[in-house]
Amino acid sequence: MEWSDVAPHLVGLAHLGTASPDGAPHVSVVMPYLDGDTLWVFTRAGSGKARRIAANGRVALMWQPGPEAYVYGEAELVHSIDEKRRLWARPDLPFDPAMFFGTVDHPDHVLVRITPTRATVMVGGDDGIRRLTWRR
Repeated sequence: MEWSDVAPHLVGLAHLGTASPDGAPHVSVVMPYLDGDTLWVFTRAGSGKARRIAANGRVALMWQPGPEAYVYGEAELVHSIDEKRRLWARPDLPFDPAMFFGTVDHPDHVLVRITPTRATVMVGGDDGIRRLTWRR
């Protein structure tokens, strides 16, 4: 399985699983933006999600409805104003970030860059449900 087989399943809202430094799990609803083989999440720098990612970058995402899709990877916080401007200007973003963050240079706006390491997609067909797995 190639990443290009996974990507079409990563649309709409997803559930993002993070963990605190002591391992306590947390799940947030996010709207990731797929840019090649990188997933981006816009969030507030002061959010619990950002604090947990800063302490423990291992994350998991799950998309549904449709075929269940799971992505596991490494997340990092990106404060670069150039990167924020690049993504903010994309016409294909699934939402208007100004609704949540005001301006691109708002000090409480941070990006989360997720580099996938593994993905699983559950695909139904005439022969039942198949589990397809991709690894970096």
